[in-house]
Amino acid sequence: MKVFKSIFLTALFAIASTLAFAQEEADAINAYNEAQELAQSKDFDAAIDKFGEAIELGEAVGNTDIVTRSKNYIPKLHYQKAASAFQAFRSSPSVEGLDNVIALFNTSQEMGSEYGDDDISNRSRGVLAQLHYQKATMLFKREDFEGADTELDAALQINPNYAKAYYQKGLVAKKLDGEVETIMSWFDRAINVGNQVNDNTVVRQATNSAHAELLFRGSKAIENNRLSNAIQLLQSSLTYNSESSDSYYRLAEASNKQGNYDRAIEFATTSLEYEQGGATDKAKIYFELGFAQQSKGNKAQACEAFTNASYGSFKAPSEHKMEFELKCESTN
Repeated sequence: MKVFKSIFLTALFAIASTLAFAQEEADAINAYNEAQELAQSKDFDAAIDKFGEAIELGEAVGNTDIVTRSKNYIPKLHYQKAASAFQAFRSSPSVEGLDNVIALFNTSQEMGSEYGDDDISNRSRGVLAQLHYQKATMLFKREDFEGADTELDAALQINPNYAKAYYQKGLVAKKLDGEVETIMSWFDRAINVGNQVNDNTVVRQATNSAHAELLFRGSKAIENNRLSNAIQLLQSSLTYNSESSDSYYRLAEASNKQGNYDRAIEFATTSLEYEQGGATDKAKIYFELGFAQQSKGNKAQACEAFTNASYGSFKAPSEHKMEFELKCESTN
């Protein structure tokens, strides 16, 4: 009789354990199903928590299918949550809102790494580079140039082949130390990387900006009578635009001021070849050409050049040269 009771109790315990295990497994399945419904309704935080619960319950009963499926969902939900926040940011942009989006994509990347989802991790990382770049442009508009520089560094640390970020670094450098060597180094990097990744837009922007910067600095150097420096800067500008009429014109101007009239004639002639504008646009170039020819004693060539320079703001000084200094036949 005692043996029978013992067997009966053991059987009852086994049945109870089986029922309890079955209930725990059912709880795991139910948690997983609830998590799916929450995910479909885009209740991301609740869904992530519920999948975490499903993982714990699944591990407890050894249901590897529930555990694996739940783990697969979690990084994707973090990515979707971040993407949803980004859409909200786009409708109402702010630096603060962007900081929140960046934090969410950082979490998405971390979750992708933690759960072995390389696709989510890599996609999040790629988005983060773009977000840091976008924050840099927003800070640049606010004239927070140091902050913009920091964000660009973050973008480039993630993606060293981000051509746009190198170009923006050049623009930021203009606002910070303003050293021409630093500015040009970033523009050059943008051009090189842009060529490597076939980003023709950045290559064009960086090339044009580099040329414009050197042309501007060369022109300022002429105004300050730093003629050797001006010529160096202007010749460097031609490496970015070898057909720049403006650069050749400024080189003619600097050469005239140096007394190097042969070079002035050469530069002015080349400038005229590349100038696409009309007579008024060419007047300033002809004036430099006329001055060089006059200085060399070439009256006929000087008179011809000043005749062509007699337009717009150069009309009066050119006519004065022809009538009172050169006494050109056409003015007699």
